[in-house]
Amino acid sequence: MSARPTSLRSGLPSIEPDRARLQTMLISALNQRKIEDMRTSARLAPARDRAAATGWIQFVTDRGPVSIAPLLVDGALARTTTAQGQPDGASAAATLARIEPLVAALEAVLGAALHPDGLVVDPGEEQLLIRLDADGADGAMRHRLIVAVSPSMDADPIATPQMLTGALAGLRLRWTARLAAPAIPAPRLARLARGDLILLGTGPHVARLTLPGRNDRPAGRIDLSAGHILLTQDPHERDDIVTDPTAETTNIHASFVEAPSGGSPDWSGVRVPATIEFDGGGFTAAELATLGKGSVLPLPSAGGTIAVRVIAGEKVVAEGELVTVGEGFGVLVTATRGQQED
Repeated sequence: MSARPTSLRSGLPSIEPDRARLQTMLISALNQRKIEDMRTSARLAPARDRAAATGWIQFVTDRGPVSIAPLLVDGALARTTTAQGQPDGASAAATLARIEPLVAALEAVLGAALHPDGLVVDPGEEQLLIRLDADGADGAMRHRLIVAVSPSMDADPIATPQMLTGALAGLRLRWTARLAAPAIPAPRLARLARGDLILLGTGPHVARLTLPGRNDRPAGRIDLSAGHILLTQDPHERDDIVTDPTAETTNIHASFVEAPSGGSPDWSGVRVPATIEFDGGGFTAAELATLGKGSVLPLPSAGGTIAVRVIAGEKVVAEGELVTVGEGFGVLVTATRGQQED
């Protein structure tokens, strides 16, 4: 292998810090809130939502422009354009009146009044898009909006809507992430030592997160250069699925060989499933309740490295740190079970 392992701060693609901060703030401020008799959820809007938006209501604020595309209003498809696809001001005005509680909540989050300023068919290519859903008391979806803001918007909120969480909102919690690793041959596992390198491939660098008090394990894309994990799945989408925290996150399984007729199996042919695990930073129960697709969690980097544990056969067999190797990355073993660093 010609490539030498290096520290984590590589040239992998990264999200701009201002954009990451803004989208995390907006999702947190608008997700899992109670607004009048509605319960909200917020996430980064997928491309199909933008394609479904036929008209955008523009607003001016003292913090920059904001656009809202109503997709669903009072449980029915929203209409802000004519049959010919032209902006329909009358329909947009009627729609705006019906979503006023959500507009008021957005004003509270941004700390700025939203003044209607026309109707357009496209808010611009570089806008940050957040999908805001609101369910009624019966649990049925009432409204769905796409909110577009400039990534450079000054976004220090002065207020937030009423939260759904209670007295435990300030409790500090910690998340854990796991990445699938290639199965390790049993002979190599037995000889694993400090300085060994476990290659994890070129990506995509996706981890499964274990969140305190939750059974789901949402996926997150690891951005080593920026030092964070971007949630690529809404944690609230899979609440009905209970997963085994020691289970593999991919279809990699142990391979076994048949025992010879005379007795013991040939252990040299066994490959043991492996995962890489590390602990994330702390956050509050209130922040946990408002995580959504697009939320950004900082990686627990110290001195440009991330300390990890290597798990094989459902037990920790080594400790190490994530390193980049060419265009991929891996784990540099710093100690094995029972060993201490020099």
